[in-house]
Amino acid sequence: MQIMCKFKLNLRKSSALSLIFFNILLISAFSEDAVLNFGGKLGWNNLVYSRNIEQRNGKFGLQSLGLTSASQHITETTDMYLSFDFKDTIEETGNYTVANSSIIYLGAERAKIGEGAALFHYNSNNESLTLKPSKTSFFAGSKILKSFTIEFWLCPQTTESGSTILRWWTSLVDGRKTMYQNIAASIFNNKLEWSFLNIWQDKNNKGLDVRLSGRSNIIPEIWSHHLITYDENTGLLEYRMNGKSEAIVYMTDTGRESKQVLYSALGASSDVLIGLNYSGLLDELKVTNFFSQFGMPWEISSLFEKYPQDGGRIETNIIDTGGNKSRPLLLKAAYETPEQTDVEFFIRAADSPFNWNGSYPEWKSIKPNEAIKNVAGLFFQIACDIYPDAEGLKSPLIHSFSLEYEKDNLPLPPSKVIARAGNSSVELSWSPSIDTDVKGYLIYFGNKKGEYFGENSPIDVGNVTSYKIENLKNGKLYFFAIAAYDEENGEHAGDTSKEAWARPLQSKKEGKNAE
Repeated sequence: MQIMCKFKLNLRKSSALSLIFFNILLISAFSEDAVLNFGGKLGWNNLVYSRNIEQRNGKFGLQSLGLTSASQHITETTDMYLSFDFKDTIEETGNYTVANSSIIYLGAERAKIGEGAALFHYNSNNESLTLKPSKTSFFAGSKILKSFTIEFWLCPQTTESGSTILRWWTSLVDGRKTMYQNIAASIFNNKLEWSFLNIWQDKNNKGLDVRLSGRSNIIPEIWSHHLITYDENTGLLEYRMNGKSEAIVYMTDTGRESKQVLYSALGASSDVLIGLNYSGLLDELKVTNFFSQFGMPWEISSLFEKYPQDGGRIETNIIDTGGNKSRPLLLKAAYETPEQTDVEFFIRAADSPFNWNGSYPEWKSIKPNEAIKNVAGLFFQIACDIYPDAEGLKSPLIHSFSLEYEKDNLPLPPSKVIARAGNSSVELSWSPSIDTDVKGYLIYFGNKKGEYFGENSPIDVGNVTSYKIENLKNGKLYFFAIAAYDEENGEHAGDTSKEAWARPLQSKKEGKNAE
Protein backbone atom coordinates (compact mmCIF):
# COMPACT_ATOMS: atom_id res chain seq x y z
CA MET A 1 0.00 0.00 0.00
CA GLN A 2 2.80 2.36 0.88
CA ILE A 3 4.57 1.44 -2.34
CA MET A 4 1.42 2.27 -4.34
CA CYS A 5 1.10 5.68 -2.60
CA LYS A 6 4.70 6.54 -3.39
CA PHE A 7 4.13 5.56 -6.99
CA LYS A 8 1.07 7.81 -7.23
CA LEU A 9 2.98 10.67 -5.60
CA ASN A 10 5.89 10.31 -8.01
CA LEU A 11 3.44 10.16 -10.88
CA ARG A 12 1.86 13.43 -9.75
CA LYS A 13 5.29 15.07 -9.49
CA SER A 14 6.20 13.82 -12.93
CA SER A 15 2.92 15.14 -14.36
CA ALA A 16 3.44 18.52 -12.70
CA LEU A 17 6.96 18.81 -14.07
CA SER A 18 5.72 17.84 -17.52
CA LEU A 19 3.02 20.52 -17.32
CA ILE A 20 5.53 23.19 -16.28
CA PHE A 21 7.89 22.17 -19.06
CA PHE A 22 5.01 22.25 -21.57
CA ASN A 23 4.03 25.76 -20.42
CA ILE A 24 7.62 26.93 -20.87
CA LEU A 25 7.59 25.50 -24.38
CA LEU A 26 4.31 27.28 -25.10
CA ILE A 27 5.68 30.64 -23.91
CA SER A 28 8.94 30.33 -25.80
CA ALA A 29 7.06 29.31 -28.92
CA PHE A 30 5.49 32.75 -29.44
CA SER A 31 7.66 35.12 -27.38
CA GLU A 32 11.32 35.90 -27.15
CA ASP A 33 13.13 37.69 -24.34
CA ALA A 34 15.47 40.47 -25.44
CA VAL A 35 17.59 43.14 -23.74
CA LEU A 36 18.25 46.79 -24.58
CA ASN A 37 21.50 48.16 -23.11
CA PHE A 38 22.48 51.78 -22.49
CA GLY A 39 25.76 53.21 -21.21
CA GLY A 40 28.66 51.13 -19.97
CA LYS A 41 30.81 49.78 -22.80
CA LEU A 42 28.21 50.88 -25.36
CA GLY A 43 28.43 54.56 -24.41
CA TRP A 44 25.59 57.07 -24.57
CA ASN A 45 25.19 57.71 -28.30
CA ASN A 46 21.60 56.43 -28.22
CA LEU A 47 20.25 59.40 -26.25
CA VAL A 48 17.97 61.69 -28.24
CA TYR A 49 17.55 64.39 -25.55
CA SER A 50 19.41 65.60 -22.48
CA ARG A 51 19.06 68.63 -20.21
CA ASN A 52 21.65 69.72 -17.63
CA ILE A 53 23.51 66.43 -18.16
CA GLU A 54 27.19 65.77 -18.80
CA GLN A 55 29.36 62.70 -19.27
CA ARG A 56 31.98 62.02 -16.60
CA ASN A 57 34.59 59.40 -15.92
CA GLY A 58 32.82 56.54 -14.18
CA LYS A 59 33.58 52.96 -13.22
CA PHE A 60 36.31 51.03 -15.02
CA GLY A 61 37.24 54.06 -17.12
CA LEU A 62 33.82 54.18 -18.80
CA GLN A 63 31.65 57.26 -19.21
CA SER A 64 28.80 57.84 -16.75
CA LEU A 65 26.08 60.50 -16.65
CA GLY A 66 25.68 63.19 -14.01
CA LEU A 67 24.32 66.70 -13.63
CA THR A 68 26.22 69.51 -15.28
CA SER A 69 26.73 72.76 -13.42
CA ALA A 70 25.14 75.91 -14.79
CA SER A 71 27.96 77.52 -16.73
CA GLN A 72 27.74 81.15 -17.82
CA HIS A 73 26.40 82.18 -21.20
CA ILE A 74 28.13 84.57 -23.57
CA THR A 75 25.99 87.53 -24.67
CA GLU A 76 26.64 90.71 -26.66
CA THR A 77 27.65 92.45 -23.42
CA THR A 78 30.28 89.84 -22.54
CA ASP A 79 33.77 91.27 -23.04
CA MET A 80 35.89 88.47 -21.53
CA TYR A 81 35.03 84.93 -20.50
CA LEU A 82 37.33 82.19 -19.26
CA SER A 83 35.35 79.15 -18.13
CA PHE A 84 38.53 77.03 -17.79
CA ASP A 85 36.41 74.11 -19.03
CA PHE A 86 38.97 73.02 -21.62
CA LYS A 87 42.41 71.44 -21.33
CA ASP A 88 43.80 74.19 -23.53
CA THR A 89 43.21 77.62 -22.03
CA ILE A 90 41.07 79.79 -24.30
CA GLU A 91 39.22 83.09 -23.94
CA GLU A 92 35.80 82.26 -25.29
CA THR A 93 34.51 85.59 -26.64
CA GLY A 94 37.44 85.94 -29.04
CA ASN A 95 38.20 89.44 -27.70
CA TYR A 96 41.47 88.25 -26.13
CA THR A 97 44.21 85.86 -27.17
CA VAL A 98 46.30 83.79 -24.78
CA ALA A 99 49.88 85.10 -24.99
CA ASN A 100 51.23 82.57 -22.50
CA SER A 101 49.86 80.16 -19.93
CA SER A 102 51.34 77.90 -17.26
CA ILE A 103 48.08 77.03 -15.51
CA ILE A 104 46.99 73.42 -14.99
CA TYR A 105 43.56 72.21 -16.08
CA LEU A 106 41.51 70.33 -13.46
CA GLY A 107 38.28 68.53 -14.31
CA ALA A 108 34.68 68.96 -13.24
CA GLU A 109 35.19 67.28 -9.86
CA ARG A 110 37.43 70.19 -8.76
CA ALA A 111 35.56 72.95 -10.59
CA LYS A 112 33.08 75.31 -9.01
CA ILE A 113 31.02 75.52 -12.20
CA GLY A 114 31.20 73.67 -15.50
CA GLU A 115 33.71 71.15 -16.78
CA GLY A 116 36.93 72.46 -15.29
CA ALA A 117 38.91 74.98 -13.25
CA ALA A 118 42.40 76.50 -13.48
CA LEU A 119 45.11 75.58 -10.96
CA PHE A 120 47.75 78.26 -10.35
CA HIS A 121 51.12 77.68 -8.69
CA TYR A 122 53.08 80.40 -6.94
CA ASN A 123 55.55 81.85 -9.43
CA SER A 124 57.52 84.74 -7.94
CA ASN A 125 56.95 87.97 -9.89
CA ASN A 126 55.65 86.07 -12.91
CA GLU A 127 52.08 85.77 -14.08
CA SER A 128 50.58 82.37 -14.83
CA LEU A 129 48.33 83.61 -17.63
CA THR A 130 48.68 86.56 -20.00
CA LEU A 131 45.86 87.80 -22.24
CA LYS A 132 46.37 90.18 -25.14
CA PRO A 133 43.29 92.38 -25.84
CA SER A 134 41.82 93.06 -29.27
CA LYS A 135 41.11 96.64 -30.37
CA THR A 136 37.45 96.57 -29.32
CA SER A 137 37.85 94.94 -25.90
CA PHE A 138 37.52 96.57 -22.48
CA PHE A 139 41.23 96.36 -21.67
CA ALA A 140 42.21 97.78 -25.08
CA GLY A 141 41.66 101.13 -23.35
CA SER A 142 41.85 104.44 -25.21
CA LYS A 143 38.27 105.33 -24.31
CA ILE A 144 36.00 106.87 -21.74
CA LEU A 145 35.14 104.41 -18.98
CA LYS A 146 31.63 102.97 -19.22
CA SER A 147 29.68 100.64 -16.92
CA PHE A 148 31.44 97.32 -16.30
CA THR A 149 31.51 94.21 -14.11
CA ILE A 150 34.46 91.94 -13.31
CA GLU A 151 33.79 88.68 -11.47
CA PHE A 152 35.36 85.30 -10.71
CA TRP A 153 35.33 82.32 -8.37
CA LEU A 154 38.36 81.89 -6.11
CA CYS A 155 39.63 78.94 -4.06
CA PRO A 156 43.16 79.71 -2.77
CA GLN A 157 45.50 77.15 -1.25
CA THR A 158 46.82 79.92 1.00
CA THR A 159 45.76 83.55 1.49
CA GLU A 160 49.24 85.00 1.25
CA SER A 161 49.33 88.81 1.11
CA GLY A 162 50.39 90.11 -2.27
CA SER A 163 48.79 87.33 -4.26
CA THR A 164 47.26 89.03 -7.29
CA ILE A 165 44.33 87.51 -9.14
CA LEU A 166 44.06 90.07 -11.94
CA ARG A 167 46.13 93.08 -12.96
CA TRP A 168 46.05 95.56 -15.82
CA TRP A 169 48.90 98.13 -15.90
CA THR A 170 49.04 100.89 -18.50
CA SER A 171 49.57 104.64 -18.98
CA LEU A 172 47.24 107.47 -19.91
CA VAL A 173 48.52 110.42 -21.91
CA ASP A 174 46.33 113.48 -21.31
CA GLY A 175 47.77 116.49 -23.11
CA ARG A 176 51.25 117.02 -21.72
CA LYS A 177 50.50 114.85 -18.72
CA THR A 178 51.19 111.14 -18.46
CA MET A 179 49.69 109.03 -15.66
CA TYR A 180 50.23 105.39 -14.88
CA GLN A 181 47.01 103.42 -14.46
CA ASN A 182 46.32 100.20 -12.67
CA ILE A 183 43.33 97.90 -12.14
CA ALA A 184 44.05 95.01 -9.79
CA ALA A 185 42.42 92.44 -7.50
CA SER A 186 44.83 91.22 -4.80
CA ILE A 187 44.78 89.44 -1.46
CA PHE A 188 45.92 91.40 1.62
CA ASN A 189 45.39 90.29 5.22
CA ASN A 190 43.09 87.42 4.19
CA LYS A 191 40.81 89.80 2.30
CA LEU A 192 40.44 90.73 -1.35
CA GLU A 193 41.29 94.31 -2.28
CA TRP A 194 40.37 96.03 -5.53
CA SER A 195 42.58 98.95 -6.56
CA PHE A 196 41.98 101.51 -9.31
CA LEU A 197 44.90 103.89 -9.78
CA ASN A 198 44.30 107.05 -11.82
CA ILE A 199 41.23 105.61 -13.53
CA TRP A 200 39.13 108.50 -12.20
CA GLN A 201 40.20 112.14 -11.90
CA ASP A 202 38.94 114.79 -9.49
CA LYS A 203 37.68 118.23 -10.53
CA ASN A 204 41.29 119.44 -10.70
CA ASN A 205 42.16 116.65 -13.15
CA LYS A 206 44.26 114.92 -10.53
CA GLY A 207 44.28 111.14 -10.66
CA LEU A 208 42.71 109.28 -7.74
CA ASP A 209 43.88 106.14 -5.99
CA VAL A 210 40.68 104.21 -5.24
CA ARG A 211 40.73 101.04 -3.11
CA LEU A 212 37.88 98.83 -2.01
CA SER A 213 38.70 96.14 0.54
CA GLY A 214 36.36 93.43 1.74
CA ARG A 215 35.21 92.94 5.31
CA SER A 216 34.91 89.15 5.01
CA ASN A 217 37.92 86.86 5.16
CA ILE A 218 38.85 84.57 2.31
CA ILE A 219 39.20 81.02 3.65
CA PRO A 220 41.77 78.65 2.11
CA GLU A 221 40.37 75.67 0.20
CA ILE A 222 36.88 77.24 0.17
CA TRP A 223 35.28 78.64 -2.97
CA SER A 224 34.15 82.28 -2.83
CA HIS A 225 32.63 84.55 -5.47
CA HIS A 226 34.03 88.05 -6.04
CA LEU A 227 32.48 90.81 -8.13
CA ILE A 228 33.28 94.48 -8.74
CA THR A 229 30.76 96.55 -10.68
CA TYR A 230 30.54 100.20 -11.80
CA ASP A 231 27.52 102.29 -12.87
CA GLU A 232 28.48 105.14 -15.21
CA ASN A 233 25.14 106.89 -14.57
CA THR A 234 25.39 107.17 -10.77
CA GLY A 235 29.12 106.75 -10.21
CA LEU A 236 28.52 103.74 -7.93
CA LEU A 237 31.51 101.39 -7.59
CA GLU A 238 30.65 98.34 -5.50
CA TYR A 239 32.52 95.21 -4.40
CA ARG A 240 30.49 92.11 -3.52
CA MET A 241 31.67 88.83 -2.06
CA ASN A 242 29.38 85.82 -2.25
CA GLY A 243 26.56 88.10 -3.41
CA LYS A 244 26.79 90.41 -0.38
CA SER A 245 28.02 93.99 -0.48
CA GLU A 246 31.51 94.40 1.03
CA ALA A 247 32.44 97.97 0.03
CA ILE A 248 30.83 100.89 -1.80
CA VAL A 249 32.16 104.20 -3.08
CA TYR A 250 30.55 106.82 -5.31
CA MET A 251 32.84 108.27 -7.93
CA THR A 252 31.05 111.65 -7.92
CA ASP A 253 31.98 115.18 -6.96
CA THR A 254 30.15 114.77 -3.62
CA GLY A 255 31.08 111.18 -2.84
CA ARG A 256 27.37 110.35 -2.81
CA GLU A 257 24.92 109.29 -5.49
CA SER A 258 24.86 112.09 -8.00
CA LYS A 259 24.65 112.83 -11.69
CA GLN A 260 27.97 114.68 -11.44
CA VAL A 261 30.12 111.63 -12.07
CA LEU A 262 33.89 112.11 -12.05
CA TYR A 263 35.73 112.02 -15.35
CA SER A 264 37.32 108.69 -16.13
CA ALA A 265 39.28 107.29 -19.05
CA LEU A 266 41.34 104.24 -19.84
CA GLY A 267 44.85 104.56 -21.25
CA ALA A 268 46.67 102.60 -23.91
CA SER A 269 46.05 98.95 -24.66
CA SER A 270 47.95 96.58 -22.40
CA ASP A 271 48.06 92.90 -21.54
CA VAL A 272 45.88 91.48 -18.77
CA LEU A 273 47.92 89.51 -16.23
CA ILE A 274 46.22 86.76 -14.23
CA GLY A 275 47.62 84.80 -11.29
CA LEU A 276 50.72 86.69 -10.07
CA ASN A 277 52.23 85.03 -6.98
CA TYR A 278 48.97 83.16 -6.50
CA SER A 279 48.48 79.50 -5.51
CA GLY A 280 45.06 77.96 -5.82
CA LEU A 281 42.06 77.53 -8.09
CA LEU A 282 40.28 80.05 -10.28
CA ASP A 283 37.03 79.53 -12.18
CA GLU A 284 34.55 81.47 -14.33
CA LEU A 285 36.50 84.72 -14.87
CA LYS A 286 34.21 87.15 -16.65
CA VAL A 287 34.11 90.82 -17.71
CA THR A 288 30.86 92.36 -18.94
CA ASN A 289 29.95 95.83 -20.21
CA PHE A 290 27.10 96.58 -17.82
CA PHE A 291 26.38 97.38 -14.18
CA SER A 292 25.32 94.31 -12.18
CA GLN A 293 22.19 95.02 -10.18
CA PHE A 294 22.12 93.72 -6.62
CA GLY A 295 20.66 90.22 -6.57
CA MET A 296 17.55 88.97 -4.84
CA PRO A 297 18.09 86.50 -1.97
CA TRP A 298 17.35 83.50 -4.19
CA GLU A 299 19.86 84.76 -6.74
CA ILE A 300 22.51 85.06 -4.05
CA SER A 301 21.85 81.56 -2.70
CA SER A 302 21.97 80.14 -6.23
CA LEU A 303 25.58 81.30 -6.50
CA PHE A 304 26.59 78.39 -4.31
CA GLU A 305 24.61 75.73 -6.15
CA LYS A 306 26.94 73.72 -8.32
CA TYR A 307 23.99 71.90 -9.87
CA PRO A 308 20.56 73.30 -10.85
CA GLN A 309 17.81 72.55 -8.34
CA ASP A 310 15.40 71.45 -11.06
CA GLY A 311 17.86 68.70 -11.91
CA GLY A 312 18.38 67.17 -15.34
CA ARG A 313 16.82 64.66 -17.70
CA ILE A 314 17.78 62.17 -20.38
CA GLU A 315 15.60 60.44 -22.98
CA THR A 316 16.68 57.53 -25.17
CA ASN A 317 15.85 57.33 -28.83
CA ILE A 318 12.60 55.61 -29.83
CA ILE A 319 13.42 51.91 -30.07
CA ASP A 320 11.86 49.48 -32.55
CA THR A 321 11.53 46.23 -30.59
CA GLY A 322 10.78 44.19 -33.71
CA GLY A 323 7.51 42.76 -32.42
CA ASN A 324 4.02 44.18 -31.98
CA LYS A 325 2.80 44.13 -28.40
CA SER A 326 6.28 43.64 -27.01
CA ARG A 327 6.17 43.91 -23.22
CA PRO A 328 8.88 45.52 -21.05
CA LEU A 329 9.60 43.22 -18.14
CA LEU A 330 12.34 44.69 -15.95
CA LEU A 331 14.70 47.65 -15.82
CA LYS A 332 18.14 47.09 -14.31
CA ALA A 333 20.32 50.10 -13.51
CA ALA A 334 23.79 50.72 -12.09
CA TYR A 335 23.90 54.15 -10.46
CA GLU A 336 25.00 56.08 -7.38
CA THR A 337 22.78 58.43 -5.37
CA PRO A 338 24.62 60.44 -2.70
CA GLU A 339 22.57 61.57 0.29
CA GLN A 340 19.46 63.63 -0.62
CA THR A 341 19.90 62.97 -4.35
CA ASP A 342 17.47 60.94 -6.44
CA VAL A 343 16.86 59.40 -9.85
CA GLU A 344 13.53 58.36 -11.37
CA PHE A 345 13.10 56.23 -14.49
CA PHE A 346 10.19 56.34 -16.93
CA ILE A 347 9.02 54.30 -19.92
CA ARG A 348 6.41 54.72 -22.64
CA ALA A 349 5.31 52.59 -25.59
CA ALA A 350 3.20 52.75 -28.75
CA ASP A 351 2.65 50.84 -31.99
CA SER A 352 3.78 53.79 -34.15
CA PRO A 353 6.86 56.05 -33.83
CA PHE A 354 5.00 59.08 -35.20
CA ASN A 355 3.45 62.08 -33.40
CA TRP A 356 5.36 61.48 -30.17
CA ASN A 357 5.76 64.59 -28.00
CA GLY A 358 6.45 65.53 -24.40
CA SER A 359 3.18 64.07 -23.11
CA TYR A 360 2.17 61.50 -25.76
CA PRO A 361 2.50 58.59 -25.36
CA GLU A 362 2.12 58.97 -21.62
CA TRP A 363 5.23 58.39 -19.51
CA LYS A 364 4.94 55.76 -16.77
CA SER A 365 7.23 55.79 -13.74
CA ILE A 366 9.13 52.53 -13.19
CA LYS A 367 11.50 51.34 -10.48
CA PRO A 368 14.69 49.37 -11.16
CA ASN A 369 14.42 45.65 -10.44
CA GLU A 370 10.63 45.75 -10.13
CA ALA A 371 8.27 44.14 -12.66
CA ILE A 372 6.86 46.53 -15.27
CA LYS A 373 3.11 46.12 -15.78
CA ASN A 374 0.51 47.34 -18.27
CA VAL A 375 2.95 48.62 -20.90
CA ALA A 376 3.14 47.15 -24.42
CA GLY A 377 3.90 48.24 -27.95
CA LEU A 378 6.18 47.92 -30.94
CA PHE A 379 8.19 51.01 -29.93
CA PHE A 380 9.71 51.86 -26.53
CA GLN A 381 11.38 54.94 -25.07
CA ILE A 382 13.09 55.29 -21.68
CA ALA A 383 13.72 58.49 -19.70
CA CYS A 384 15.41 59.35 -16.42
CA ASP A 385 15.13 62.44 -14.20
CA ILE A 386 18.18 63.24 -12.05
CA TYR A 387 17.98 65.43 -8.93
CA PRO A 388 20.74 67.04 -6.79
CA ASP A 389 20.80 67.43 -3.03
CA ALA A 390 19.22 70.40 -1.21
CA GLU A 391 22.38 72.51 -1.46
CA GLY A 392 22.95 71.73 -5.13
CA LEU A 393 26.41 70.33 -4.42
CA LYS A 394 25.92 66.59 -5.02
CA SER A 395 24.80 64.76 -8.15
CA PRO A 396 23.73 61.18 -8.84
CA LEU A 397 25.88 59.25 -11.28
CA ILE A 398 24.35 56.79 -13.75
CA HIS A 399 26.79 54.18 -15.04
CA SER A 400 24.43 52.09 -17.20
CA PHE A 401 20.94 50.64 -17.43
CA SER A 402 19.26 47.86 -19.38
CA LEU A 403 15.68 46.94 -20.21
CA GLU A 404 14.59 43.32 -20.41
CA TYR A 405 11.51 42.86 -22.57
CA GLU A 406 9.42 40.12 -24.11
CA LYS A 407 9.32 40.42 -27.87
CA ASP A 408 5.95 39.46 -29.35
CA ASN A 409 6.87 37.29 -32.33
CA LEU A 410 4.54 36.46 -35.19
CA PRO A 411 1.88 33.96 -34.08
CA LEU A 412 2.45 30.31 -34.87
CA PRO A 413 0.17 28.59 -37.42
CA PRO A 414 -2.20 25.72 -36.61
CA SER A 415 -0.34 22.45 -36.15
CA LYS A 416 -3.07 20.39 -37.91
CA VAL A 417 -5.29 21.26 -40.89
CA ILE A 418 -8.01 18.96 -42.30
CA ALA A 419 -9.63 19.54 -45.71
CA ARG A 420 -12.90 17.72 -46.64
CA ALA A 421 -14.06 18.00 -50.23
CA GLY A 422 -17.71 18.48 -51.11
CA ASN A 423 -19.83 19.50 -54.09
CA SER A 424 -18.22 22.78 -55.31
CA SER A 425 -16.89 23.28 -51.82
CA VAL A 426 -14.21 22.35 -49.33
CA GLU A 427 -14.70 22.38 -45.57
CA LEU A 428 -11.58 23.18 -43.56
CA SER A 429 -10.96 22.58 -39.86
CA TRP A 430 -7.80 23.17 -37.87
CA SER A 431 -6.31 23.09 -34.41
CA PRO A 432 -6.00 26.53 -32.75
CA SER A 433 -2.66 28.29 -32.67
CA ILE A 434 -0.86 27.97 -29.35
CA ASP A 435 -0.35 31.76 -29.38
CA THR A 436 -2.71 33.05 -26.68
CA ASP A 437 -3.48 36.46 -28.21
CA VAL A 438 -4.62 35.30 -31.67
CA LYS A 439 -7.32 37.54 -33.16
CA GLY A 440 -8.14 35.34 -36.16
CA TYR A 441 -6.99 33.24 -39.13
CA LEU A 442 -6.28 33.72 -42.83
CA ILE A 443 -7.00 30.91 -45.33
CA TYR A 444 -4.70 30.88 -48.36
CA PHE A 445 -5.64 28.68 -51.32
CA GLY A 446 -4.85 28.07 -54.99
CA ASN A 447 -4.63 25.41 -57.69
CA LYS A 448 -0.90 24.74 -57.44
CA LYS A 449 1.12 23.42 -54.56
CA GLY A 450 2.59 26.34 -52.61
CA GLU A 451 0.92 28.94 -54.87
CA TYR A 452 -2.16 30.46 -53.27
CA PHE A 453 -3.41 32.82 -55.94
CA GLY A 454 -7.01 31.75 -55.99
CA GLU A 455 -9.80 34.28 -56.26
CA ASN A 456 -10.40 36.02 -52.90
CA SER A 457 -7.28 34.42 -51.40
CA PRO A 458 -6.59 34.87 -48.57
CA ILE A 459 -9.89 34.80 -46.73
CA ASP A 460 -10.07 36.42 -43.29
CA VAL A 461 -12.35 34.04 -41.40
CA GLY A 462 -11.99 35.62 -37.96
CA ASN A 463 -11.30 33.74 -34.77
CA VAL A 464 -12.81 30.34 -35.67
CA THR A 465 -11.33 26.88 -36.20
CA SER A 466 -13.46 25.69 -39.13
CA TYR A 467 -14.70 27.24 -42.35
CA LYS A 468 -16.45 26.12 -45.55
CA ILE A 469 -15.33 27.61 -48.87
CA GLU A 470 -18.11 27.63 -51.45
CA ASN A 471 -18.29 28.17 -55.24
CA LEU A 472 -15.23 26.12 -56.09
CA LYS A 473 -14.90 24.30 -59.44
CA ASN A 474 -15.58 20.58 -59.33
CA GLY A 475 -12.75 18.42 -60.59
CA LYS A 476 -10.04 20.92 -59.76
CA LEU A 477 -7.46 20.19 -57.10
CA TYR A 478 -7.13 22.92 -54.44
CA PHE A 479 -4.28 23.47 -51.98
CA PHE A 480 -4.84 25.20 -48.62
CA ALA A 481 -2.67 26.72 -45.87
CA ILE A 482 -3.71 28.70 -42.80
CA ALA A 483 -1.94 31.50 -40.91
CA ALA A 484 -2.84 33.09 -37.57
CA TYR A 485 -2.78 36.83 -36.84
CA ASP A 486 -2.81 38.75 -33.54
CA GLU A 487 -3.78 42.25 -34.66
CA GLU A 488 -7.08 43.61 -35.93
CA ASN A 489 -7.89 43.41 -39.66
CA GLY A 490 -5.50 40.54 -40.27
CA GLU A 491 -2.39 42.50 -39.32
CA HIS A 492 0.74 40.83 -37.91
CA ALA A 493 0.09 37.43 -39.49
CA GLY A 494 2.55 34.60 -38.99
CA ASP A 495 3.78 31.81 -41.22
CA THR A 496 1.34 29.46 -42.93
CA SER A 497 0.57 25.95 -41.76
CA LYS A 498 1.48 22.67 -43.38
CA GLU A 499 -0.39 22.41 -46.67
CA ALA A 500 -3.68 20.48 -47.06
CA TRP A 501 -5.47 19.61 -50.32
CA ALA A 502 -8.84 18.48 -51.59
CA ARG A 503 -10.70 18.06 -54.97
CA PRO A 504 -14.39 19.10 -55.03
CA LEU A 505 -16.67 16.70 -57.01
CA GLN A 506 -20.36 16.84 -57.72
CA SER A 507 -20.85 13.35 -56.35
CA LYS A 508 -18.49 13.73 -53.41
CA LYS A 509 -19.97 14.29 -50.04
CA GLU A 510 -16.69 13.64 -48.15
CA GLY A 511 -13.51 13.87 -50.14
CA LYS A 512 -9.87 13.21 -49.49
CA ASN A 513 -8.54 14.59 -46.21
CA ALA A 514 -5.08 16.00 -45.76
CA GLU A 515 -3.27 16.91 -42.58
